[in-house]
Amino acid sequence: MKGRAQVTVTDLEDLQSLLQVNIQDNQELVSSGSIEAKVLKWGENVSEFLPHPHFILMADCIYYEQSVKPLVETLKHLVGPETTIICCYEQRTVGVNPKVEKQFFELLLQDFQSEEIPLNKQDPEYNSPDIRILHIRRAV
Repeated sequence: MKGRAQVTVTDLEDLQSLLQVNIQDNQELVSSGSIEAKVLKWGENVSEFLPHPHFILMADCIYYEQSVKPLVETLKHLVGPETTIICCYEQRTVGVNPKVEKQFFELLLQDFQSEEIPLNKQDPEYNSPDIRILHIRRAV
């Protein structure tokens, strides 16, 4: 028997109105379950997001040097033994981006294991060589 998805989309306070607009504009796609928007500041208390979610979908979260440590700390608190993380980001090769990406993975791989989804297993129409999709789980 299939369960009803309970989805929480998160961003900072100043983007909550945009999240609400997106929820309203796509409400007809939510045939069962629920979706709500909440503020999530990396590195802060995550108790209102517990129990541990089954899935965490991350998109374009690896870009800002000061956010790397709070992001990984938040993941450590949110992820339970059954949580799967799908992380999508654009691999950038200019400026501080390679350094930020390296720092993220150095911290992440202390507590998590990461596997890249190869291009041949991604949607052929929507994949791109500079877009990375990772399957991340807590290390055992």
